[in-house]
Amino acid sequence: MRVRLALGGGGVRGFFHLGLLKALKEAGVEVEAVAGSSAGALAAALFAHGMPLELEPLLQALHDPELEKLAKKSRLRAGAALLKSLHRPALYPAERLEERLVRLFGNRRLEEAEIPLTLTAADLKSGEPVYLREGPTARAVLASGAIPGIFPPVPWGEHLLVDGDVAEKVPTGALAGQGRAPLVAVDVSNTAEKPPPQTALETLLLAGEASRKRLKNLALKEADLVLTLPEGTAIETFDFGQAPYLYELGQRAGRELPSRLPRRRVFALPWPWKAAKKR
Repeated sequence: MRVRLALGGGGVRGFFHLGLLKALKEAGVEVEAVAGSSAGALAAALFAHGMPLELEPLLQALHDPELEKLAKKSRLRAGAALLKSLHRPALYPAERLEERLVRLFGNRRLEEAEIPLTLTAADLKSGEPVYLREGPTARAVLASGAIPGIFPPVPWGEHLLVDGDVAEKVPTGALAGQGRAPLVAVDVSNTAEKPPPQTALETLLLAGEASRKRLKNLALKEADLVLTLPEGTAIETFDFGQAPYLYELGQRAGRELPSRLPRRRVFALPWPWKAAKKR
């Protein structure tokens, strides 16, 4: 059985990807090509390079108390912290995160991956997605996950790159023309409905999310199967305490995936991915 995988962004919710990939590997499912954005880029790179996907070592390598503090702040307090950073490049120094990624990936390069690998970032100048297929893996993961305001943009040739979610949250477009196996999109966005905004800042943040949601839904229409988190999920971006739960959820999805794969193009509804009417 062969598939192509497009792994979306979502911070710590990317541990769902890691559990999914481990289960697929154990089940002998062949991945023809893989693309990832933001947290999905990290998972895609680990998998494509044939690196271990065990929960505890990865959690130790990636967990950062400073990032976790951001998850514990209210939206208003997080916004205030962001405003204070207006005279700094970002809330979190890129060097600190890049050091972690270099320790994880070493000198591996995208083009050397065992499976065709594409990481998606967004060009801050044009707003267009940039598909990274050559270059240092650690720096490409850094660029794909450079959340605006939290991490600084990453120079890459003629581009100035930020989080891939800005342009293509679930990078189905990155796999166009790469293989013919069914395309499985994995969307780890929160599924809980957000409350009405109470402040101007919350309105601005929700407006940005609404725009990204529209782009995401367009991308998902290109998939043969869409996997999502269970309805009502609301897990903050850097809440590492939820990583084991997400990882286990991903393993469950991976074990069930072979029986869920469609024989024709369909768009799947959220958990447990019952097929909708044929387009």
